[in-house]
Amino acid sequence: MIYNFNTKNIPDLEKVGGKAKALIQTSLTGFPVPYGIVLSVDFFKSWLDKIKSTNEWKSLLKDPSKENCDSVKNIAKEMKFREEQREMFHNSMKFLSTKTFAIRSSSPEEDLEKTSFAGMYESYLGIIEDDLEKYISLAFSSTFDFRVISYKIQNNMDIKNTSIAIIVQEQIPSEISGVGFSINPINNSFDEVFINANYGLGESVVSGTITPDTYIVNGITGKVIDKKIGNKESSLILKDDGGTESVKNRNSAIPALQDSQILELSLLIKRCENYYNKPIDIEWTFYNNKLYLLQSRPITGYFPFFKELLTEPGENKRFYIDIMILTQGFQEPMSVLGLELWAYMLDGIKMNMMTPQINGSTPAVYGKEYFSITAFQRIVGKKQALAFIGNYDGNIRRIFENIDLDEHPFQGEVEGTENFKKNMLKGILKMIPASFRGIFGDYKKGIMEYEKVADEILNEANNLKLTEDFSTLSKYALNLMMQAMETAPVIFAGLIAKRNLNIIFKGDNVEKEISAMNMDLHGNPTSEMGYLLFQMANSDDFKNISSSSDFLAKIDNRDFSENFLNLFDEFMLKYSMRGFKEIDIATERIYEDLGILYYRLMEINTEENQMLNVQEKRQKAYNKLLELAKDKGIEKRFIRTEKRLRATFGYREHPKYLIVVIISKLHDICLEIGEELVESGRLNDRYEIFDLKSDEISKTQKDPHFNLHKAREDNLSGYLDIKDWPLVIDSRGKIYEPILETKDGDFIGDAISPGKIVGPAKILHSPYEK
Repeated sequence: MIYNFNTKNIPDLEKVGGKAKALIQTSLTGFPVPYGIVLSVDFFKSWLDKIKSTNEWKSLLKDPSKENCDSVKNIAKEMKFREEQREMFHNSMKFLSTKTFAIRSSSPEEDLEKTSFAGMYESYLGIIEDDLEKYISLAFSSTFDFRVISYKIQNNMDIKNTSIAIIVQEQIPSEISGVGFSINPINNSFDEVFINANYGLGESVVSGTITPDTYIVNGITGKVIDKKIGNKESSLILKDDGGTESVKNRNSAIPALQDSQILELSLLIKRCENYYNKPIDIEWTFYNNKLYLLQSRPITGYFPFFKELLTEPGENKRFYIDIMILTQGFQEPMSVLGLELWAYMLDGIKMNMMTPQINGSTPAVYGKEYFSITAFQRIVGKKQALAFIGNYDGNIRRIFENIDLDEHPFQGEVEGTENFKKNMLKGILKMIPASFRGIFGDYKKGIMEYEKVADEILNEANNLKLTEDFSTLSKYALNLMMQAMETAPVIFAGLIAKRNLNIIFKGDNVEKEISAMNMDLHGNPTSEMGYLLFQMANSDDFKNISSSSDFLAKIDNRDFSENFLNLFDEFMLKYSMRGFKEIDIATERIYEDLGILYYRLMEINTEENQMLNVQEKRQKAYNKLLELAKDKGIEKRFIRTEKRLRATFGYREHPKYLIVVIISKLHDICLEIGEELVESGRLNDRYEIFDLKSDEISKTQKDPHFNLHKAREDNLSGYLDIKDWPLVIDSRGKIYEPILETKDGDFIGDAISPGKIVGPAKILHSPYEK
């Protein structure tokens, strides 16, 4: 029921909780941990049994509101030791040599890799022996705190299984204390040790009540690379009669730690990381020039990154840009099959310049593909590499303005690019005729040629059928995608017209007007789809719908007006395969679930929609540019360029539309195969087919004994359960953000479109307000 820190047998997590188990482990390993004891979960079993028999506990389970949590918590605060507990406790206390103690809670669910409960359970410092029982009850009661219960519910934990252990530890009269991280929590760098420090007890740092010193140490070289001296307005010290008090710091401008102490502390932090073999944060203190380890726990709030893309400490770094966020705008990883098809297609389109191998220029792994600028620089040179990424996003350009890529040349060969120059030359020679026709030829003829090719591709796509070899079928479909992406004269005509328009008005501060010229263009399937959606959402038929089920029933019975049904039928024929993450073969399509269409229409604001005024906006911009062109004496040149732009530039979206149609046909074929595998008991759900690679699907078709479940398990084993993925990261886990020059009152952001938006800002005063 009670464990000493020097116990020979390390207790299970369920007995003592994460915090106490870590203290016992580090004590036994020789870390400088102040001595203590742990009152185990079993020690408090009688208290928990009593509480869980009350009406207040039953009310909490039905409704875990703050009021009900407080009611249970108040009962817990009044719990007293039984005679047996008191005797065991006093016998164990004989081994503690101080007069004051630290009381800390330790939950079996706390300080784990995915759940930290940071700051939710109560700790009490400087407690004298006569008050121990009282503060143990208070620490015990924190397991019923509203924040704790809410956090458990958010993390899908069963609140019925509430349990707690309590640590009673010798109190160190700390002179300097704080926290330390074996990776930098600000930028995620695995090579940087991050330390916060203040005078006195560490509670002032942990609670965030002061601005501490910050020290950053290069964990490889052992050098201090950054210091920020905080205000350290006050510190927390022990009182002679027990408890703590806050006092004003007189020497707040002086660094709390000397360099020798910083380095000693960074070594301790790295020792802890090596011991646990994972990123760790610790609480520490110095007293009489001796360093103590007070707590250690896994860091929960960091980005682990894929081990396949990491380099060893001290090796040249590789710098990665998330292609899926950059070019497609979605954070979530793609499916296994979706990434395979996407990466193969991208490599082909870019003439083997974007190779998906781990050591390639765009490594594809576990649903993500990254642009490795380090590898790309090796292929095309630094200037071209930076120019390539600079075309995408201003933030990325600013990031790499502050990175010296020459310090980290790519080591080894870039996989898959052996024939890059030959393929590039072939591609350029192939594009030259189309380029010349697009620049100098009849753009109207170019439009007719493109639409003819597009119709042929659509016809082939619609005739794709299930075969006995999915791998061969997918390669055929990918070749269709290549044809769709091969540059046609009409697309060159649009790109050159856009470039010429920018040249005509260079330096005239009319970017907003030029941007408006790119709106509402002929041949843009995304724009045409938008009009259909708006017309449906704006119709009285849809406005009178009360629910999704009502919408589906009326569609099923064709119980709408002829006009609405015509719009609906046109949309379903042309665009029902489109939607968010449409390039991923695993994505459910609108034609599979018309409820998606209902919610899409519900989201459209028909009162203040850009489509209501886009033509007027474009006309105003045209008139302004026309007047400016007249003043420059180039009126005819502008009219000719704008006419060409309006007729052709919209087609830049069309190849992607063709690709989505092809992917949706493959999607349906995959589900046919998946359905057969479900019927034969080889899959649990037909959508599990997308967890396989194309050759594995072929093996499945041919071999009834092929182990599908192992293949799926292997493919999914490296996927990371991450919600927010960084755009730019290096091979040592460091996440990069643009360095912006700001003034007081500035809001930091990046413009994605000309214009201005004004609205209220919601400010959180604490994390719990969310």
